[in-house]
Amino acid sequence: MHTRSDARHPKLRGTIAAGFLIAVLAACGSENGAVDLGDGTVAVDVTELEGDVDSVVDDFVDEADSSSADLAQTLRDNGLDSAAGIVDQIDVAELVGDGEFTFLAPNDEAFTSLSADEMADLLSDPAQILETLRNHSLDGTQSPTDLTTAASVETRAGESLPVTVNGDTVMIGDVVVVTTDIEVGGGVIHVVDGFLLPS
Repeated sequence: MHTRSDARHPKLRGTIAAGFLIAVLAACGSENGAVDLGDGTVAVDVTELEGDVDSVVDDFVDEADSSSADLAQTLRDNGLDSAAGIVDQIDVAELVGDGEFTFLAPNDEAFTSLSADEMADLLSDPAQILETLRNHSLDGTQSPTDLTTAASVETRAGESLPVTVNGDTVMIGDVVVVTTDIEVGGGVIHVVDGFLLPS
């Protein structure tokens, strides 16, 4: 599984570690190695606590990273290597947020539909990648039934896309939904056959 280095969360790690140490020190008494210095302050040997702090911080950071790693890995596990590749270029937390989400993942064939200039524009700027992927993301877990009964959907990029149903064919904007209900932590992936480029 793809995981991101803890180096990408230095402020998060520091905040968690500080909070954990404060809580532990507040709970310490003389029977737990605290020494009263006689001037109203207390000294505590925290050497033995270092392993506990690292363990708590690692567990928290791993949990925070899981949805980001899960999305890219789930895409790869389902043959969507190109989509996984561009997801790797961004901070996925900015894409999926903390709640449930629906990701409309372009299949590998969708990438061949882009011109060389469109592909260059897409890949040249991480902010552009994020905005494009936000236009493939919906709030909440949208089932196929939710999609087929909606007149339109609003993307996290703020665009309203019409939903068209013709027999078994469901279109969102100008792309066709080709696969549905790929589960990923906190959300669901539906595969589409093209790109929903922001206007």
